[in-house]
This record gives sequence, C-alpha cells and structure tokens, in this order.
Amino acid sequence: MRQLIWQGPKGVTLERKSYTRTSIPEHQVLVKMKAVGICGTDIHILKGNFEGANPPMILGHELAGEILDVGTGVKRVRPGDRVTVDSVVGCGRCDLCLKTRTQFCAEGFEFGINHDGGCQDYLMVPERNAYLIPDSISFEEAAILDMEVWNAVHKCGIHAGDRVLIIGSGPIGLIACQLVRILGAGYVALCEALESRLTVAKGLNMADEYIDNAASSSAADLKYDVVIDCAGTSASTLHAFKAVRPCGRVLLFGVHEQALRQFDMNEIILKDLVVFGALSDRTGWEDVIALVASGALNLKSLITHRFSLDEGSLAYDAVRNRETGLIKAVLMI
Repeated sequence: MRQLIWQGPKGVTLERKSYTRTSIPEHQVLVKMKAVGICGTDIHILKGNFEGANPPMILGHELAGEILDVGTGVKRVRPGDRVTVDSVVGCGRCDLCLKTRTQFCAEGFEFGINHDGGCQDYLMVPERNAYLIPDSISFEEAAILDMEVWNAVHKCGIHAGDRVLIIGSGPIGLIACQLVRILGAGYVALCEALESRLTVAKGLNMADEYIDNAASSSAADLKYDVVIDCAGTSASTLHAFKAVRPCGRVLLFGVHEQALRQFDMNEIILKDLVVFGALSDRTGWEDVIALVASGALNLKSLITHRFSLDEGSLAYDAVRNRETGLIKAVLMI
C-alpha cells in the first residue's frame, strides 16, 4: 500500500508498505481512495504553521473514493458505492456532536489534519462520514466537494439583490462566487492581489467585476452588503472591513498563518457590522452534492492540475509555489 507521508522539514515522501485486509469494525467502512484535493490548509501544515498537525502524518483531508468493504452494523452504504468523505470525525455522542458541531468534539479528529488522512490507497472511515455521490460526479470533483463554503456563506445570509465582494480568487473564492449567486446576490465582485490568478478567474466568468487588490484598498469603497475574505491575510482582512458598508456582514473564511497584530475594533462597532467565522457545522453535504450534480455549482473547471500519488511531492510544491495557472490541484490515486 502506498502512503504519502509528511515528514516535517524533510517534506513529503511516498512509502510502500504491505497491506492485509482485516475485518471491518461494526460501523466503519473501508474506502479505496480515488482522489484527494490539495488546499491552502495543507500548505500551512507543510510550513509548520498549523496547530495540532504534527509529523509524521499521512496528508489528505479532501477525500473521495469507492467503498470496498463495510462493518456488520453498516446500513446506509455498501461495497461498490462511490462516496465523498467528511474528514471531520467526532465521537457522535457528546453535546457538540449531537448539535452537528462535530469539529469541536473533544474526542474528535480530522483526517489529514491531526490524524492520518487520505493520501494512501485505503482509508477506514465511520459510515456516518461517507456520502453517496451519483455517477455524474467524478471522483476528482467529489474530493473537493465540501459543505464548508456552502454553510459559511449560508450562515452569513445572502439577501436578494445583495452586493457581495469576494476577496481571494483561489478555489474557495471561486466557489463562493457561485454560491452567493445561487443564494440570490445581485452583484458579485472578485478581488485578487496576484495578477496571474486574476487573469485565470476572469476566464471562468464567475463574477460581475474583477478588482486588482492593489488598486482597491481605499476606504471609499464602502459599497458592499457582504464581504467574504477567502485569502486569510492581514491585508485582505483589513480590506474586508474597509469595503463593507455600514450595517453589513463580513465572513472571515481564509485561515491566517499569523495573528492580526493591529486592528481597530471601531471598524466593527461604529459601522454596526456582523462578523462571522467560517468553521460551520458539518451538515449540508446532500445540498452541495445536488448542486454539483445539477450543474449549478461548477467544480470541474476549477481543477487545473492533476497528479498521481507517486507525484505527490511535485503536487504539493506546485500548490505551495502557486504555479502559473493553478487554481486547484487533485491527486488521482
């Protein structure tokens, strides 16, 4: 069995180990991994800037595959089923899990974050974490099919006709552009600091306006009902609070590598803003699967680079170095 292992400062290495099929625990399923998405969180981990992620560890938290075997208590899925996998695993019993806030479970973990993930040939997961996908959705699309953006955008509230600014034209930003439109936004602007990324985003035609971040930092841009920061930098967050109108909403989605050292809280208080974090509850998988299956949410065009598991080191380097033209990279296993 192949495993792509993060070794700390040494980077990632591909290792081959013998693998023997054993009996499956009662409520678990064995998944033959087919695709794993690479995201910004993976790069934070590789840089050693993600709390709780410690080497050596098998990477991969955006997951899709085919079920090979199931435990005796499994009722909802069966061998041969194609699934996307929720990487967040909770105990299923505590108050937070029962409220679908599984990501805060004291006994929980996340594949590829603080527990061995999906960059390997086989992965055992709880049945409740496996969601069926139709044949019309490819494994690579299923791997990057995550309800987090949907829930976060839904949570901050998009009203009919809202003017929305998305900061950051990576995969999350481009997904957010589509979702706010689905939820009724009347005007969508996309802001990006890197010219190469902005050029690619324009080609996908997912926004009404494309803004060069360097030319749009003026506090005069108080015109958006909702601003969504998908970049997770000090500059992007400060820009978000400048660009939102009084009584507007700000959604902070991008994960920051460093703390925001200085911020004037009066930006929130005196403008009467509502601010949302993005760590949403773990519901809505079926909704997002339906959006992708119907074609309303286009994930396929975001996947610009594909690598085999054997090319894992090259894949993570390409994402970390923001290779020209790269939006989303997927490992095909």
